Amino acid sequence: MLRIVLVEDSLDVVHTTALLLRELGHTVEYAMNGYIALDVIRRVRPDFVVCDIGLPGVDGFEVCRQVKADPELRGVCVIALTAYTDEKSRARARDAGFDGYYVKPMLPQALADLFGDVQSQQLPKTSPHAP
Repeated sequence: MLRIVLVEDSLDVVHTTALLLRELGHTVEYAMNGYIALDVIRRVRPDFVVCDIGLPGVDGFEVCRQVKADPELRGVCVIALTAYTDEKSRARARDAGFDGYYVKPMLPQALADLFGDVQSQQLPKTSPHAP
């Protein structure tokens, strides 16, 4: 079972993604903006952060930079889940330190392949796709 923090400003995306991850057997916390996300991430100390880039206030690039700069969060894997498909956004994600980059929507099978399915005792099948 993984601890995952989902950072997303769309309540519909939060509900569907969190539901799918929980059905796979993982623990999910969420935040709907970058300011709250940093507090939640520091409190939960997750295995993964799944983070939108276009957030109100502190954007996903800055959330990732701060997570990667915090020695107490060493080892946290930060994955972008965004609507941005352009190469400039991917380059900025690489520069910010994201470990993976996915374009919305992320299909249920892709979530299962990336995080594994605790309920079915299936390990993750893929590593995060580099930005």
